[in-house]
Amino acid sequence: MPSRRRFLAGLAALTLASACRSRSESGKIVLRLSHSMSASKTALHVFGDRFRHHVESASGGDVVIRLFPSNILGQEREVVQQLQEGLVDFMVSGAAIWGSVAPKLQVLDFPFLWRDVDHIHRIVDGQVGREAADYLGGAVRMRPLSWGDSFGFRQVITRSRDVTEPAQLAGLKLRTIQSPIYVKAIELMGASPTPMAFGEVYTSLQTGVIDGYEHDASTTYQQRFFEVARYMARTRHIAGVLGLWSSTMTFSRLPADVKAVLERAAIDASREQRAMGPAEDTAAAAQLVEHGMTIRDIDGRALSHAAERLWETEARRLGVESWLGAIRA
Repeated sequence: MPSRRRFLAGLAALTLASACRSRSESGKIVLRLSHSMSASKTALHVFGDRFRHHVESASGGDVVIRLFPSNILGQEREVVQQLQEGLVDFMVSGAAIWGSVAPKLQVLDFPFLWRDVDHIHRIVDGQVGREAADYLGGAVRMRPLSWGDSFGFRQVITRSRDVTEPAQLAGLKLRTIQSPIYVKAIELMGASPTPMAFGEVYTSLQTGVIDGYEHDASTTYQQRFFEVARYMARTRHIAGVLGLWSSTMTFSRLPADVKAVLERAAIDASREQRAMGPAEDTAAAAQLVEHGMTIRDIDGRALSHAAERLWETEARRLGVESWLGAIRA
């Protein structure tokens, strides 16, 4: 950890006007972090808030991370552009939202690919994760400072259909992320994908625009989607790898000591956020049942076999055969 004297010297040398969106009268660096979920015990908010805590503690309050939850700065696609342009400094989101501008990243969301969270961590914290970070820095002016977990695998949640076997997914209009691989995952399961922004899900369920959506139990509970959806089918189709994404435009203007604080804080936040995941998933499922939701385990082995053909086709198309090989090893 850099000394207090060196850290303050770095701050004094920094030209803040372009690196930061705002600056307080006391001369603190104020950086902005956006995410799409509520400011509660959601996977995105916990990740961002732990990062904020570690940055502000390590810098003695000289660097402030201002959190903007619940799409305050715009829907995720809009924030992606703001991050690339350096108008937002950090974003916490799933890897999926970057798939349209950095297609290779879609490999992380191949359906039925991951065995468990330890499998995910081994890959994203290793060579594949480092190569993905270099690719993102060169392709879209963004880098992951660390990787996080969704609080549980993604499942299918429906308004009124009690799905007890995969065949009953056929024809359901399911909201999914605006990502090509998520669309293909829903099609693989026989449902009809309906891409839309996260902020539109509750109302669309309420009005019957969609029959359901796919997400984890924790998000379903924290966003109160149980008020407008009654059934969950545990498909475990996508893990929903998260990232704490940094604008390379912002990062390039920061002195080395500030960068070191941010990088260390991101790793610490990742470790703490990941540790919460399994318990949050279990607790959220129990809370959903208490609120009247029916949860079913379904046999998805047939879907898993079909997914392997999709992995191979998509890996060739995206040019990520080596990454897929490392994941499957």
